[in-house]
Amino acid sequence: MSVPKSHIRSLLAACFLLLGGCRHPVASYSLPTNINIVAFGDSITRGYGVPVGNGWVEILSYRLQARSGVPGFFVFNSGGNGNTSTEGLRRIETDVLPHLPGLVLVEFGGNDAVEGDRHVSLDEYDRNLRTIHREVTGRGGKMVLVTFPPIINEWHVAGTKPYFLQRGGLDEEVERYRRRTRQAARELDLPLFDLDHLLRKLTRDQGPETYILDDGVHLTTEGNLIVAREMEKFLAEQGLIAGNYRSRQPRPKTP
Repeated sequence: MSVPKSHIRSLLAACFLLLGGCRHPVASYSLPTNINIVAFGDSITRGYGVPVGNGWVEILSYRLQARSGVPGFFVFNSGGNGNTSTEGLRRIETDVLPHLPGLVLVEFGGNDAVEGDRHVSLDEYDRNLRTIHREVTGRGGKMVLVTFPPIINEWHVAGTKPYFLQRGGLDEEVERYRRRTRQAARELDLPLFDLDHLLRKLTRDQGPETYILDDGVHLTTEGNLIVAREMEKFLAEQGLIAGNYRSRQPRPKTP
């Protein structure tokens, strides 16, 4: 017995609401069909340290899917744990470009500061961002740059390494890469989602343990939830996803 297409759409919408709408209150707008969003970065993008499905990329997908109500909207997580921008760039042909045209959220910089053979200089990091931009726009895509989040030096395993202490601290060394990210956004005229500024303010107000795991860098479930919510708002305000954002829902506790 065949099932009417309208019933299938209703069932899909209900499933998406059960997956994300109940646990992640969402903005009120309608999205067109066949939009691809690719989150391209390192372990912060991948969602390392929290249960599967609780990373900010997956939460963002739940929220958008719940409101769109159409099966042609896709969010791809192309984060790679531990990746530098150079290592990420090696994956772009398989993990990003096949999903274009679409919107690419690019987040690197934390691992680029590592010492040793994998170290990526500031100039090379800058070139990598520009190469990613060229590849994305060459396939008809749009790009958003995302800064690396704060690092709690005292909690991080590398926080007391002489290499970083000589440079003022691990977080301070990574800040040089954040500055290059902001500079690239200005020079390339790209939207910048300043994840670092967002979480730094929240950790000042409420303490870092709410948003950052005890490894000193990766995000808690609550941290990922906040990032997903703010990213959704940011994309709508930038006109990168359709509709008017309305944030009237009470603050959720956890996914």
